[in-house]
Amino acid sequence: MAGPWEIAGRTRRQRIADSYAFFVAPRPSGLPNWKVVTWFPALVGFLGTLLISFGISGTSSGSHWANFGTGDDPRLLLGGPRPIRSDEWLVSQSWISSQAQQGFPAQNHTLPGGMDATVLNELPNWDWSTLFRPHEWGFLFFGLDIGTAWQWWLPAIGLVVGAYLLMVTLMPKRSITAAVVATAVFFSPIYQWWFGANSLWPAAWSLLAMAGTLWILRDRRRWVRIVWSVLLGWLGVTTVIGLYVPFMLTPLLVFVFFFIGAVLQERPWSRESAKRVFGRLAPLLIAGALAGVVVLTWVRTRIGTFDAIQATIYPGARSDPSGQLLTQDPTLAGIAGAPWGQSFRTGATILGPNPSEAATAILLAVFLVPALIWFLVRRIRDDRRADWLIVGALVGTLLILAFLLIPGWDPIARLFLLDRVPVSRFRGGFAMMIPLFFALVAREIDRSPSRRNWPIAIVCAVVAIALFVIPLWSIITLDPGALQTAPLWPLTEAAILASVILIFWRRTIPWAAASLLVASLTIGAAVNPFYQGVFHLNDTRIGKKIAQVESADPGVWVGVGSYETMALMMASGVEAFNGVQPYPPKEMWKEIDPTGAQEEVWNRLAHVRWTWGPGEPQLSAPYRDSIQSTFDACSAFGQKHVDYVLSDEKPPSLGCLEEIASIRQGKSDMQIYRVLPEHRPGPSAG
Repeated sequence: MAGPWEIAGRTRRQRIADSYAFFVAPRPSGLPNWKVVTWFPALVGFLGTLLISFGISGTSSGSHWANFGTGDDPRLLLGGPRPIRSDEWLVSQSWISSQAQQGFPAQNHTLPGGMDATVLNELPNWDWSTLFRPHEWGFLFFGLDIGTAWQWWLPAIGLVVGAYLLMVTLMPKRSITAAVVATAVFFSPIYQWWFGANSLWPAAWSLLAMAGTLWILRDRRRWVRIVWSVLLGWLGVTTVIGLYVPFMLTPLLVFVFFFIGAVLQERPWSRESAKRVFGRLAPLLIAGALAGVVVLTWVRTRIGTFDAIQATIYPGARSDPSGQLLTQDPTLAGIAGAPWGQSFRTGATILGPNPSEAATAILLAVFLVPALIWFLVRRIRDDRRADWLIVGALVGTLLILAFLLIPGWDPIARLFLLDRVPVSRFRGGFAMMIPLFFALVAREIDRSPSRRNWPIAIVCAVVAIALFVIPLWSIITLDPGALQTAPLWPLTEAAILASVILIFWRRTIPWAAASLLVASLTIGAAVNPFYQGVFHLNDTRIGKKIAQVESADPGVWVGVGSYETMALMMASGVEAFNGVQPYPPKEMWKEIDPTGAQEEVWNRLAHVRWTWGPGEPQLSAPYRDSIQSTFDACSAFGQKHVDYVLSDEKPPSLGCLEEIASIRQGKSDMQIYRVLPEHRPGPSAG
C-alpha cells in the first residue's frame, strides 16, 4: 500500500500537471493562447532590455586592446574577443564611429567622393530607410555604447522569438520545449560566428513569417491578421535591404514553400473555401505589396550605388554551379562538422580556413527528413490526404539539398537564385530549419503516439551517425589536431544523437529538446564575449591627436601600415584614402589611378590599405577582398591629394615628409607626418 507521502506526491504532481495543462490549453482554433504566446517572448525581451541598458553585447572590438591597452581590458566581462570576426569589430564598428563623427549622414565622406551609407554596410544614418532598420535606432538616440548593444541583441531577440512562435503555433501544448529549442537555435555556431543583423534578420523573418502565415489563415480576428501582416511587411523590408543574399535566400525559399503548403492545407479547392482563404490572406498580400513598393523605391533612389556594386569584379554578379558540395567539401567535414565546432583555432583545419568559415549548423533537419517522408506517407495512407505543411517543408529542403549535391541543372537552379549562394552559406538555412522540423515531427508524435517508432528512429539515427562517421574518419586521418582543439566533441555528438532518437516518443520529446540545447551550448556558447560598450579608437592617444591635427588644419589623410591605421582613419571621420569600400568611389580612384590602368585591381569590394613604396601608387590585390597600394609623399598623387600621413611603419626616407607627432600606447607606435612640397625634402629616415 502506498504511503501518505507517495499519495501526496502524486497529488502534487497531478495538480502541477493540471495547472500546466490549463496554462497551455489551445484556443478553439487550435492556436496557442495568449499566455503561451507571450511568456517566453516577454522573458527574452526583458533579458535583452537589461543587457542593452547596461551596454553589454558580444562585440569583439576589444581586439584593439591587444595593440592599445595594457593589463586587463576593463570592459571585458566574460570570455574574450574573436579577432577573426574583423567584419564586425574592425570594419563595421569603425564605419559606425565615422558616421557618429560626421553626424550620421546618408553619404559618408571619409573616402574621397563619398560612400552611400544606406547600402550594404548597415550603418546608422538619418535617411528615411532607417525607419526599416530598427537595429540601428540605438546609435541615433543613445550613442555608440548603448547603440552597439541594441544592434547586437535586437535581431537576436527576433530570431529566438520567431523560432519560439513558430514552434508553439505548430505544437501549442509544448511551450517549454519550444523555448528550449529556440534557445538552442540562438547558440547555433553559424549564427554565433557570423553574428550580425544581416545574418540573423533573414532567419528571424522567415520563422516569424511561417508562424504568422498560420495565424493569418486560422485566426478569425481581423486585428490579429492585420498586426501580423504589418509586422511581417515591415520586417520584410528590414531583411531585404540588408542585402546579404547568401544568408537571405535559404530562409526565403523555406518560407515560400511552407507558405504554399499552408495555403494548400486549408484546401482551397472550392470557390467558397478559396474565397475564405484568400480573404484572410488579403492583409498579408497588401502588406507584401506595400513592402515591395518600399524596397523598389529604396533601390530606385540609389540606383547609382547598385550599378556601381553590380559593376565590381568582386562580388559582382556571382553565380555558382549546382552540385558543388562534394567538390568543395569532399569529406563533409565542413557542412557536418558541428560536433567539432568547439574549436576556436584561428588557423586552417579540415573544417575550414578559420573558425568563421568552419562554423556550421546542427543538421537536425537533414537527420529528420526520413521521418517526415514516413509521416507524410502514413497520413496519405490513413487519411487519404496529404499534410501540405510537411510537403512544403520537404520540398524546400530537398530543393536545397539537390542544389548542393546534384550537378547539371543550373538553368532551373538559377530560377530560384540558388546560384547566388556560396556552398558554405547554405549552412545558415539548416540552422533556421531546426525549429520547423523539430515541431513538425513532435506534432506528428503527439497526434499519433506509438511505442512502435523504433524503425523510423533508427533510420534517422543512422543518417545522423553516417554524417558523423564520414567526417570523423577524415579528421582522424587528415587532421587529428582538430579533435584535440574540440575535446568535448563526444558529448556534443552524443547529445545530437540523443535528440534525434528521443524526439520519437511523447514523454521524451522534452529530453530531445534538452539534448539539442546541450549540443548547441557546447558548440556555440563560448564564441562571443560579454563586453560592456565598445572600444573607442577615437579615445586613444593617437585618435585624439588625429582629431587635434584635423581640427587645427583640415586635410586629406593616408594611413600606411597595419589594419589599425586603416581602422583609425575610418573611425576618426576624417577624409582619407583608407577604409573598406563596398564599391569604388569614382573620385577617389580617379585621383589614385588617373588613367584607369589598374581598374582590375581596385574595382571591387575590399579593404584599402597602404604601404611605403617609390613613385606613383602601385596596386595589388593579395586577396579578392583586399587592395594594397604603395605610397610616396613625393609622387604626383602624394603632392596633389594628400596632406597628412598616419603610419606605424618607418618610411624609407623623410623626403616630402615632416613628422609632427609620435604617439606610443600599449604595443602601438604611430607617427603623424605632414606632406611637404617636393622642393623641401626632409632628412633620411635612417
